[in-house]
Amino acid sequence: MIQVQDTTSALREPKSHRKDLRLKPSVLDAIERASLAVGMDASTFITSVAYRAAQDIEAAQHRSALPTKAFDAFADAIDQPAQPNAALTDLFAKRRELIADD
Repeated sequence: MIQVQDTTSALREPKSHRKDLRLKPSVLDAIERASLAVGMDASTFITSVAYRAAQDIEAAQHRSALPTKAFDAFADAIDQPAQPNAALTDLFAKRRELIADD
């Protein structure tokens, strides 16, 4: 059996916001059956599963993964002293012309 926990129960804040959903009957039936199977009401089930998915998506947005060979090349590149770059030097000069630091 798949275990589902109320991932929102540790949040110490009131349930002050509402979100109305339009669901297809078969989707609602499946949600209600699944929530009963894990001992939750449908609202807690939907909120918990959606919150967990949102956390996973946000974490994936902030994670970069490279194959070992590519990571080693990246690490070697950032360990090397910076080389002058004409385009970057020009860009910084233009910035100095356009923006005055206080």
